[in-house]
Amino acid sequence: MTHQLTVLYDGDCGVCTQTARVLAQLDSRRRLRLVSLEEARLPDMPPSDELMDALHAVDSDGNWFVGAAAAVELARHIPLLWPISMIAKLPMAMPVLTVLYRAVADNRQGLSRLLRLDVCQVRSRQA
Repeated sequence: MTHQLTVLYDGDCGVCTQTARVLAQLDSRRRLRLVSLEEARLPDMPPSDELMDALHAVDSDGNWFVGAAAAVELARHIPLLWPISMIAKLPMAMPVLTVLYRAVADNRQGLSRLLRLDVCQVRSRQA
């Protein structure tokens, strides 16, 4: 089966790892391939410092999505999250989503400590 979207997450971040776990459970159609940054080896992959700065996802055509755009693209692939992709189409929604995304991304290590999220690797889904 060809995965439609490969999502890279920080395996050393509790928030990121917990989010990947939840996404794996919600992905009943198996449209996502969840891969920790530490294990990722993809063609045309951005440099490590860029990957650590924001969520990255790549579709089967090689199109990369970053930050809030990656979150919206991810939502398009999960039926339960699909409404987020519709909201993103509204005027001014993407700037608001980008600000919200940045607030979480810039504080993810602190949020992990606050929420007492241990880091447990989510196994990558292999094709």
